Amino acid sequence: MICSIIVPLYKGNKYIKKIIEIAQHWTSLDDKLKPEIIFVNDFPVQPIVLPQWKNKYNIFIKVIENQHNMGIHHSRIVGLEHAIGDYIVFLDQDDLLNENYLISQLQHLKDGEAVICNGLYRNGEKIFSASNPMKKEYSFKEYLYCGYPLVSLGQLLIKRNTIPKEWLNNIMIYNGWDDHFLWALMMAHNVKVNINEEILYVHEEDGSNASFNWKQMSLSGQNFRDIFLRLNLMNDIEERQFRKMIDSKIQKYEEYNELSTLFQNVLQEKLENYFYLNNIREIAIYGFGVYGKQFYQMLKNTNIEVLYCIDKRNDVKKANIPVISLNKNMLRVDAIVVSTISSFDEIKKAIKEYCPFKVISLFDILKEVNQIY
Repeated sequence: MICSIIVPLYKGNKYIKKIIEIAQHWTSLDDKLKPEIIFVNDFPVQPIVLPQWKNKYNIFIKVIENQHNMGIHHSRIVGLEHAIGDYIVFLDQDDLLNENYLISQLQHLKDGEAVICNGLYRNGEKIFSASNPMKKEYSFKEYLYCGYPLVSLGQLLIKRNTIPKEWLNNIMIYNGWDDHFLWALMMAHNVKVNINEEILYVHEEDGSNASFNWKQMSLSGQNFRDIFLRLNLMNDIEERQFRKMIDSKIQKYEEYNELSTLFQNVLQEKLENYFYLNNIREIAIYGFGVYGKQFYQMLKNTNIEVLYCIDKRNDVKKANIPVISLNKNMLRVDAIVVSTISSFDEIKKAIKEYCPFKVISLFDILKEVNQIY
């Protein structure tokens, strides 16, 4: 049984050894497994250098060189064209698969055409948990209302013959949404996806990933939206919901891009001064994601004290301060600062149902600090 792991590389020589070692371990667990690793070099000015190793576990390794930088979607398709496996995994160069990944995924595939597993972010937070459970069934209807459920395609093992042709024939220009594109097509074509709750995957999320290039993600989202609409796979009702869902995500990326710029320009002492002038000394942070954490770090060496954070996914958030869900017994603070970009009015209304505390948008705070001080 051959499973092809397709890995686009961009200045990625340092990741090669670890990927090979994982595949070697798979064959030691089951000699019937024949992993094939296909490295696609999307930075051809730096040739791929394979480490010195002995092929004692019968791993197939191929190296494909793009003529020039073609992007991750193109590179994945090129890798697929050279693959011989009946099962496919698309892995990002800096992500990791568990030593039990392949055996476990194949066991849970059962009668399905694809299987998704649970995993971890780099900081140890679970991708799926009680607050963000795996669905029993994934469908196009569910996709239109909930969007793409995965963090990355490394969570997905798929039968090669079920990869939609539209994904192969419509290459995206901008990096970021090709995984979303694949999932949307899978759902539109009723690909049966089984679930594997075992933690088998680790996603490197340190702020340098492509997914944190908000402007590029916005452009990639627009690219995906336009391609998917041209395919005419939806009825009028589905198309309206699709546009609503995708456009809201694109707008969110645009706003995050602006928030990121504001963070780069704000000075710690000016931020502290803002809170002092507004008689705010103790706060809580609503939303402990990328910018909630960055905001918390910025306040650590000031006289503004963060008593706790509020997050819907408090069951997986890791911090050295309490992370809780909204409740009526929250400690009194001078203000709750909402770090999430979208739906501020709805979030404020929800908070007010639990407490009378002042609620402020971090986005608005940073804009004011950058304009006035």
